[in-house]
Amino acid sequence: MFNDVYRQDKYAANKFNQLASDSVSVDRDIIDSREHHCKKLSYDVTTMEPTSIIVTFHNEARSTLLRTVYTAMLRSPPELIHEIILVDDCSKDESVGKDIAQLEKVVVLRNTKREGLIRSRVKGAAYATAPILTFLDSHVECNVGWLEPLLGRISQNPKAVVAPIIDVINMDNFNYVAASADLRGGFDWNLVFKWEFLTGRLRDERHAHPTDPIKSPTMAGGLFSIRKSWFEELGTYDMGMEVWGGENLEMSFRVWQCGGSLEIIPCSRVGHVFRKQHPYTFPGGSGNVFQSNTRRAAEVWMDEFKAIYLKNVPAARYVKYGNISDRVALRERLKCQSFSWYLETIYPELRIPPKDKGEFYHLKNGALCLDTLGRRAGEAPAQLVYIQVKSRIRMDPATGWLTQGGRCLSVLPSGDELRLIATHCDAADGNQRWVFEKTASFGGIGL
Repeated sequence: MFNDVYRQDKYAANKFNQLASDSVSVDRDIIDSREHHCKKLSYDVTTMEPTSIIVTFHNEARSTLLRTVYTAMLRSPPELIHEIILVDDCSKDESVGKDIAQLEKVVVLRNTKREGLIRSRVKGAAYATAPILTFLDSHVECNVGWLEPLLGRISQNPKAVVAPIIDVINMDNFNYVAASADLRGGFDWNLVFKWEFLTGRLRDERHAHPTDPIKSPTMAGGLFSIRKSWFEELGTYDMGMEVWGGENLEMSFRVWQCGGSLEIIPCSRVGHVFRKQHPYTFPGGSGNVFQSNTRRAAEVWMDEFKAIYLKNVPAARYVKYGNISDRVALRERLKCQSFSWYLETIYPELRIPPKDKGEFYHLKNGALCLDTLGRRAGEAPAQLVYIQVKSRIRMDPATGWLTQGGRCLSVLPSGDELRLIATHCDAADGNQRWVFEKTASFGGIGL
C-alpha cells in the first residue's frame, strides 16, 4: 500500500518517478548497449583481482538501491566481487539497509549523523578488503559484462582510474537508453563538469580502435574503479570538502597531475538515473557547498589558472574553504605536475580565455617609486626607490590585485597606521583589493 503522500506526488521523495521504479523488476531484462566490437571480446577472469563495490546512499528508494545491488551481482562473474559495501548515510528508514544486508556478500555500514558522499565513500574504502575499489551511485543498473573491462584495464595499468560509459535511465518512466560512446568528460571555467563529444582526430582514433580506453580529462565521479593502494597513495578524497560537488574535478586533476590516467572504458556500460533536482539538502545551501569545494580544488591544483575561475565565479572569492595545507603537502609529496602541464598535455582543447594583461604603472612619490625589492612575501614592507623599469607594478582588473614578482601589495594595520607590504596573493583577503582612480594617492599608508 502506498501512503497518501506517495499517491499524490510520486516524485516527492527522490525527484524521480518512484512509482515507475517500484513497478520495474530489480533484475529486469535491458538492452545490451555495448557496441558490437565489444561483444566479440573475451576476458580471462582468472588473471583479474576481485573488487569491493562501495555504494553510499541517503534516503534512497528501496527499489533503485536493490536494483543497483542485484544487477552488480547478477551481471558479474561471482569470483570478481569480493563484497558489496553499502554505506547508509543516516537515512531516515534504517530498515532499507538492514533488509539488503541479508543478501550474500553485502555489508551495511551506517553513519550516526549525515556525513555526505565524500566522507561516506572514504569510510567504505577503509573497510574494504579487496585490492580494487569500485564506486557506484545508489540508483544505477549494471549492464551485461560491465565489470570485466574495468578490472581488466586496471590489471594492465595499476594507475588507471577507469569509468564505464554511463547510459541513461529515464527519470520519468525508467526506460533504459544507450548513451553515445563518443563522449568524454570535460569542464568549464566555472568548474562545472560537462560531457563533450569527441571531435576530429580524437573521434577518428576511437572509431579506428573502438574497444580501446578513451582518455578523459575529467570524470563524472559517480561510477569508477581504482586500485585501493593507488587510491590511498593519491590521498583518497579531500576530506575538507562537504557532502557532494566538485570532488570529481578535484580527483580528476589529482589523478592526471600526479602520474595516473583517467579513462572511460567503452565496453563497460552502466545505466544511471539522472535527476533534475537534488532530493536532499546541503548545509548552508548547495551553491555555497559547491563553491567551497571547487575553491579548494582551485587553490590546490590550478596554480595561476585559478584566477580564471575566480573571475567567472566572483562569489567564490569570499567563500570559506577551510585549511588546505594537508592537500598542498600531498601535492608536494607526490611531486605532481603543474596545471599548465595538465592543460597542455591532457586537455589542450579547453579554450583559455584571452589574458587580461592588466596595465603596468609606476607608483610614484616625486622621483621615487614603490618597489618590493624582490623580497620574499611578508619579509619586509615595500620601499620607495629611484625609478627603474623593474619597479613597475601590475594592476589586475579581474582581481583588483597590485602585483610585482608574483606577490601582492597588501595593507597591514600597524598601530594607528596602515603599512604596505608584499605578500602571497589571496583572493579572500580584502586588504589586497584595490580600485584604480587616476587621481588616487596612498595617503595615510606608511612604508
